[in-house]
Amino acid sequence: MNYLTKCFFFLLVFLHGAVNSADQSSNTHLPLQIDANTIQHDDAKAVTKFVGNVVLVRGDLTLKGDSLILNQTEEGLSFGKVIGSPAIFKTRRTVEDGWVEGQAQRLDYDERNSSFFLRGNARLVRKEKGKIKEEVSGDELSYNSDSEIYKAITEPGETRTRMTVIPQP
Repeated sequence: MNYLTKCFFFLLVFLHGAVNSADQSSNTHLPLQIDANTIQHDDAKAVTKFVGNVVLVRGDLTLKGDSLILNQTEEGLSFGKVIGSPAIFKTRRTVEDGWVEGQAQRLDYDERNSSFFLRGNARLVRKEKGKIKEEVSGDELSYNSDSEIYKAITEPGETRTRMTVIPQP
């Protein structure tokens, strides 16, 4: 191979690796699809309200609830709140065949910092290879899908937070 061919080959390999790692860490370049019974959009404010059996899907992320108020940045990143009985999210973890599922009465979601904030009877389940690895519950839960750090909070006088770790065989 001559020098230019080697450089071109190296560039292709580098770009392929960069694209694959970006694909694994972020769904933001994928289309955002939202189904609901009704939609009301304010183009000037870039805010859309979805009501009734709402399902949002972008890549490996799914949000479900009774209503969703969704804002979008000029870059196309989404953030908003889902109200439901319960409001639900599911997203892929960085570990192979790993998922995180969360539910609460209210779910705040923000693609700008890959965060989920669950309020009211909140529950988070981490799974690996289809089996539950951990369950966490509390009044409020926060989860960051980039760092995979979560935190549970309970108001004084309420039911305490709880974590259940499932032993692996």
